[in-house]
Amino acid sequence: MSQFPRCTTASALVLTWALTACATTEAMNSTTDPMASTSSALLSAAAIQISHTTVTGGLWLVPVSDAVMTAAAQGQAPSYQSHPVWVGKVANQAMAVIGLGLSDAGEQALLTADGQLLASTQVLDRAYAEQHLTLTQTQYVNPDQDQLARFEREAAEQKAAYRVYSTTGAATWPRFQWPLEGRISSLFGLRRFFNGEPRAPHLGIDIAGTLGAPVHAPARGRVVLVGDYFFNGRTVIIDHGQGLFSMLCHFSDIRVKTGDQVTPESIVGLVGATGRATAPHLHWTVSLNDSRIDPRRLLVAVPETDRATD
Repeated sequence: MSQFPRCTTASALVLTWALTACATTEAMNSTTDPMASTSSALLSAAAIQISHTTVTGGLWLVPVSDAVMTAAAQGQAPSYQSHPVWVGKVANQAMAVIGLGLSDAGEQALLTADGQLLASTQVLDRAYAEQHLTLTQTQYVNPDQDQLARFEREAAEQKAAYRVYSTTGAATWPRFQWPLEGRISSLFGLRRFFNGEPRAPHLGIDIAGTLGAPVHAPARGRVVLVGDYFFNGRTVIIDHGQGLFSMLCHFSDIRVKTGDQVTPESIVGLVGATGRATAPHLHWTVSLNDSRIDPRRLLVAVPETDRATD
């Protein structure tokens, strides 16, 4: 038996296009106690109901035709902000699943491969809370020129990995699990201040852990990048297919290599505090169509959308 809390089963959810398996914005985005455990953070089937908004950092699901599915499998997927999107079966229905970044507030459109409008939505700008942290290692607050140059090289390498769109034919939405069971120490989207200075928002979630504890892959995929980075420390990026990636950071030790196929039972690395970290923890970022989204939205058998599109 896995040590991780299991996801809500698809049979517990009602997924018709009129209802679209939505979790309420309130259920997903209410002020969550950052000291809560990953077990308690999982949504229950009782929380699943209709909502009528899409929000920054969330997901947008759009039903697609068999023709769109076929075209996507042949490398002609629909696009969102010039990036191809994930297309496949979600609870046995053909869907495009689009990630909505933190800067995506406003009217947004999904286009076919030849530029025709497929769907549109109004994305609300969710107000994320502030987080103030104190770092004794001041190079992680105000890096020198060499450190900034290193960061820029490493950021470009990671962004390039996120922008690879791998097709595998007919796709089914992956089943995700918590890569580490523990206390959630930082939520997605927090507006961060280090030593009183504003910095980029938090583009993942942090899970506190014991130094050396094993971290598992969140879902099936292929390791596409392994590195030791200035801010992220020892890092692994996993490609789950069609522009869907997990980045796992701050390892004390990495147990996989580029090209490895991983499953939820695979140990990717051990909890550490490498890079910019105040204590041992795992940082988990999810990127979908090159948009960073809240990983908690993937921890049900059917991903949530925030709008039942017309």
